[in-house]
Amino acid sequence: MRVIRFLLASLFCALAMLPTREAWAAITVTFVEPGQHAWSQTYVNVRVEVSSTVQIARVQAQLGAGSGILTNIGGTTYKAGISTFGLPYGEHALTVTATDVEGTSVSAQRTVFQDQTPTAQVLAPTHEAVAHPSLRIAATCVDDHPADCSIRAIATFHDTSPSTSVELARATAALDTVVDLSAYSGRKFNLKFDVLDIHSMMVLQGPTILVEASPLLEVIDEVPGRILDFDGTRILFTKGREELFVLDRATRATTRVMKLPYPYQLNDATRAFLTGAGAAMEVPAPPAIGRPPSAVYEWRHGALLKLAENGRLAFVSGDAMAYSGSGTYVRDLASGTDELALGAALAPPSMDIAEDGLFAYVDGPRSLYTRRDGTSTLLTTSGDEMTRPVTDGINVVFTKILRSGQPQSILATPSGQVPLGVAPVARPEGAQTGAYQLHAGYIAFLKGSPGAEQVWLRTPSGAQHQLSSSTPSQLDDPPARLGHDGISDTGEVMFLTPPKRYLGAAGAAPREISSHLGHARWLQGAWYVVMGNTLFQVDDGSSGAGAGGGAGGTGGSTGESFTSARGARAAMSMTRVGEAGARATSAPAAGSPDLPEDELPASSGCALAARKPGLGGALEAAVLATLGLAMAARGRPRLRRDRGGADATPSRRATRQQGSDPPSPSAAGYSCVRASPR
Repeated sequence: MRVIRFLLASLFCALAMLPTREAWAAITVTFVEPGQHAWSQTYVNVRVEVSSTVQIARVQAQLGAGSGILTNIGGTTYKAGISTFGLPYGEHALTVTATDVEGTSVSAQRTVFQDQTPTAQVLAPTHEAVAHPSLRIAATCVDDHPADCSIRAIATFHDTSPSTSVELARATAALDTVVDLSAYSGRKFNLKFDVLDIHSMMVLQGPTILVEASPLLEVIDEVPGRILDFDGTRILFTKGREELFVLDRATRATTRVMKLPYPYQLNDATRAFLTGAGAAMEVPAPPAIGRPPSAVYEWRHGALLKLAENGRLAFVSGDAMAYSGSGTYVRDLASGTDELALGAALAPPSMDIAEDGLFAYVDGPRSLYTRRDGTSTLLTTSGDEMTRPVTDGINVVFTKILRSGQPQSILATPSGQVPLGVAPVARPEGAQTGAYQLHAGYIAFLKGSPGAEQVWLRTPSGAQHQLSSSTPSQLDDPPARLGHDGISDTGEVMFLTPPKRYLGAAGAAPREISSHLGHARWLQGAWYVVMGNTLFQVDDGSSGAGAGGGAGGTGGSTGESFTSARGARAAMSMTRVGEAGARATSAPAAGSPDLPEDELPASSGCALAARKPGLGGALEAAVLATLGLAMAARGRPRLRRDRGGADATPSRRATRQQGSDPPSPSAAGYSCVRASPR
């Protein structure tokens, strides 16, 4: 009996020493991600390690009203993405619960900070805008914590090395101000908007803005794109590099001429011209073997006609047009008929056409011809290469490449060649200026040693006059209109001595007109300057007659047709960049030109790419402490002051841009390029 009692006591002792049921079925849940006090935008990646002595039946995550089942991705690892849509701003508990097949559950928690990405809408400026010299900047941002949503407008200048950036304006929630940029006249910059909240910065990369402060340029029209051509009633412009539009300046109606299929784009050297019946243009097209990857179109009375599947457009002057396809053609734009001028297809640098229909071309390339009324006439030949003929219907000038390699500008006449001077050959398409211009019997040309060229004028009588001096100068013509536009009916010449534009005439000192930006054009009795999306008329207060080198009259029917489309301007609140009070906002500028009905303000709801704090140790503790203070005060985090006293962003607010060149703007002018942790 005593033995039985001993055995029972031993059994009870042994049972008491056995592990409990829970111990036998132990479960542990360990977070891999997110870390403690993680930041959330629209979802949270959850990954845990679960160990158990009993088979696991389910692992579930709960965050606010959202939940999800974690999937086993191998071994003891479970993973899922939990939506945070609708989760209010602030801290929330993320709970992960693992349950085994016997019903035993164990949970682990993390704190998640919910902060939605701010969304931004840019209202101004429009694409290719010009600050003259003021610029309206307007944008709004919306965040789930409005007090922490701020906008900064930044100008980045790439004409310095390294590039420099200037903050133009900043505001909370809504930015609407007019800044004075006269200190940057003659320069251009890329505009971007930094949209910030507590955790991150979103960047909207905007268009290139040109700054012009000259009081002699009067804004007479603007379009939502880049101007290619204009006349008294219309403007031809591109929008977003994929579309061509025509604006009726009287009714303000815009009509789309064409839209290029992806990935083709228009560029700064695009050849596009207004015609009496519509427009003509050369646009990118699928390449053919041995042929140029471009096509020639005419937009005629609202219908788009393809003139050449693979061809080139040389020039449009009045109702005359020269282009190539299977051959080289002269087109009468009034009647819409073509004449085959040459069986071979010439490139634009080998031909030109005047308003009266005189067609000049180089064939060989050592023979220069003119053609009128269906008859070609050999004008001159040379043992040297000839290129880039330009004609005004009176004279023909071309470039001869001497055997020494030095190019020379030559006036071709029936009685022989007249050298105008040694000058650099017109650079390839896309370059800013050429070596000579012709109009009404006048010839403006460059003369001098390479790198020290000056602008000269040859009058119809043959007399030559130097217009510029000292600093190297250039002729003022755009890439698609080389040889044209820069001479008035009375022989005034608009030329560039960078960084300025001057108007010169025989016997008079040149007068400064504006910066070198854009290009000038003489049209029907007046001078104009096209710059980005803006058409200016030159008004220097002179009559345009005599040796004073005036800017030309603006009266008569032409002057009346070029009236301002903007109307009277109300007084605007202006902030000069660099002054105190740059944070202040003002009412929108009255009298701003309205966009066409199909032109929407630039906007963005871009999602941020990454906002992971990725901090550890003392740095993470410091950041969490700062965040806690900011949440408790429910106010904006204080910004550090730089040495100059201006507000500076905290050191963690850094945006990394890929590459040094800004991305091409979208049709609206803005694109989301980067979001980063701050």
